[in-house]
Amino acid sequence: MSEGNKIHPFKIDLAAFTCLFRDHYPNLSAYACLFVDEEAAEDIVQEVFVYVWENKENISIHTSIKAYLFKATYTRCLNYINRQKMLSINHRHIENDLRAYQLSFFDPDKNETIRKLYMDDLRNEIDRAIESLPQKCREVFTLSYIKDMPNKEISQLLEISESTVEKHINHALKVLRQLLHAKLTLFFLAFLI
Repeated sequence: MSEGNKIHPFKIDLAAFTCLFRDHYPNLSAYACLFVDEEAAEDIVQEVFVYVWENKENISIHTSIKAYLFKATYTRCLNYINRQKMLSINHRHIENDLRAYQLSFFDPDKNETIRKLYMDDLRNEIDRAIESLPQKCREVFTLSYIKDMPNKEISQLLEISESTVEKHINHALKVLRQLLHAKLTLFFLAFLI
């Protein structure tokens, strides 16, 4: 067995450990800062030294103590980074779940107050759109769609031809469709899908 592959049992007393800590802590902390922030680097290096002290009777070193400490620091830095990634992913999942849960309170299918507000708002938009129609057109549309009268009765009541009734209805529908397009799209998406 060559000298490089030889296993060296690690036996150390408190004085020797204190010297080891004092000699290597600054370099190990600087090395760990290549991977993580300064606070995490200090914690990681301290954990390495605590592990070494607590397991001094069971540690076998295949290289130098310096190489062992750098490798232990490197491994702990990678573990820390992986833990942080997992925490970040879990945190994002929790945030997304919480956001979805909060948004569910505003779902008109699940919240009668929101549905009523939306319906009242939509009703007001429809009323304003109808009010914006020319008088005769508005009158014909109201009789046809609100009062559900057939075109023939509207024609007789208003003393206009049925073709004029149809023209007023078509014009009213075109204008309302343009004015309410965005609102109706949202309405149908919210309630009909």
